[in-house]
Amino acid sequence: MQFFVFLAIVIAIVLVVFAVQNATAVTLTFLAWEFSGSLAVILALTFALGVLTGILLSAPAWLKKTKEARQHRKRIQELERAASRPGTGQGRGDD
Repeated sequence: MQFFVFLAIVIAIVLVVFAVQNATAVTLTFLAWEFSGSLAVILALTFALGVLTGILLSAPAWLKKTKEARQHRKRIQELERAASRPGTGQGRGDD
């Protein structure tokens, strides 16, 4: 967890340095829209949009794995309860 906090701080510092050095105004045209702003702000927004897209695309797989893990934990608890009941042990030697 501390590594990720450190990484976030480093990325934030790099982003601030980049923004200070690239304060040039640019115009971005996409289809019928036209945006004007700082180069650094436009690039930061583009980066954030990319991160958000990555999170949204990986969310279904993450949710599926979480659901499967929950089901496995529940099954393990059921099996542990069944194994701990008296008289249900196997291999008692009753022939």
